[in-house]
Amino acid sequence: MLRIVLCAAAVLVPECLIASEKVSATNFYVVKQEQIPAGENVFWKEDNYGTYTIHEGSIDAGFVRCVGSGFGGPGGITGGGVCVYGADEDTFTMRWEVVSLGFNKWRIVSATGKYSGMTGSGTTRTRVASQFMALPHRISDWEGEVNLPAKD
Repeated sequence: MLRIVLCAAAVLVPECLIASEKVSATNFYVVKQEQIPAGENVFWKEDNYGTYTIHEGSIDAGFVRCVGSGFGGPGGITGGGVCVYGADEDTFTMRWEVVSLGFNKWRIVSATGKYSGMTGSGTTRTRVASQFMALPHRISDWEGEVNLPAKD
């Protein structure tokens, strides 16, 4: 019986191997944000669409949609959301959380199609210099490490 289990495990192992790699990319999107006064704070929500380019890693460039919300005020900024990368059946979803103004941490929470089984985490820096904040566009640079299932 043990021999059968070991043989079955040996056959399945190649399917389970994961290749880890560094990734870096830039999102370019149109900002669609609403701000609502909430006492001494402001509640914000956003639904931004755009594209992303890849500088390092084997992820394909494509479309991105980022949705999130939170609060900002004298005590700082809090919030989070998700970004969905790709199109059709080949997508991955990144959950992000605000660390400070212009700086987020993220992790992959789901993936489909050719990205199925993908995991990873990293950080994002949004360009918040005054010339970027005045525009109806946002540019965010993200990097980290992702684990992609090995290809057959």
